Amino acid sequence: LDYDFLTELLAYEKTNGHVTWVLGPACAFDIDSRRAFCKLIKGGYVDSILAGNALATHDIEASLFNTGLGQDIRSQRSQPNGHYHHLDAINITRHNGGIKELVEKGIINDGIMYECIKNNIPFVLTGSIRDDGPLPEVYGDAYIGQNKMREQIRKSTTVICMATMLHSIATGNMTPSFRVLEDKTIRPLYFYSVDISEFVVNKLVDRGSLTVKTIVTNIQDFIVNISKRLG
Repeated sequence: LDYDFLTELLAYEKTNGHVTWVLGPACAFDIDSRRAFCKLIKGGYVDSILAGNALATHDIEASLFNTGLGQDIRSQRSQPNGHYHHLDAINITRHNGGIKELVEKGIINDGIMYECIKNNIPFVLTGSIRDDGPLPEVYGDAYIGQNKMREQIRKSTTVICMATMLHSIATGNMTPSFRVLEDKTIRPLYFYSVDISEFVVNKLVDRGSLTVKTIVTNIQDFIVNISKRLG
C-alpha cells in the first residue's frame, strides 16, 4: 500500500477534483477511525459519501450511546442491552424527523453524519431488504438509490470504497475508468477498494471493475493512517 501516493492524490483532489467515499458500518465502530474520518471531512478531503442504512445508524448510535453494534467504541466491550442501541438510534432519529433534525436540535454533537450536515457534504444512503428501520433519509427503492449514487459518481475523480461489499460493487458498476473534464481533457478516475477480506476486493475485480486498486487491510488503521499523513 503506497500511502504516500494516496495522500498526495487526496491533497491534489482537495482543490482539483471530487472525492467520493463509499463507507460500510465498520467505519463507525472504532473511536479512532471515526474521529479520523471526521477530520477528513472537516479538512476538505470528502466531497460526497455513499453508504447504506447501517453506516448512518451505527454512527448515530455511537453519537448517542458511545457504542457500535452494542460494543463500546473505545474498549470494544459489549455493553448491557447494547444490542438494542442501534434500534434506539433509529427510533430517536425517526421520532425527530431525520438526521439533519438530530444535528439542529443538538441531540447529536459528533460523528460522520454530524460532520456531513455541518459541512454540507452530500450523502446518499441506499438501503436493502434486511435493513432495520430504516432511517428517514434511506432510499428504499434501489433504482432511485442507484440514480442518486450516479449523480455523485458522475462528478467524481477519485472513489474510495471501504468495508462494504454491497455498496462497493454497486459503485463499481457505475464508475468509469476515466473522466472527461470541461476543457475536454481526459484524466484517470482513481478507484480504490479497501477491506479486511480478500474475497471482497477480488469480487469487485471479478465483476468488471478492472481499474480498481485493491487494498487488503484493517480499515480502521487505513483511515487513521491517511488522516495522520494529511495532517
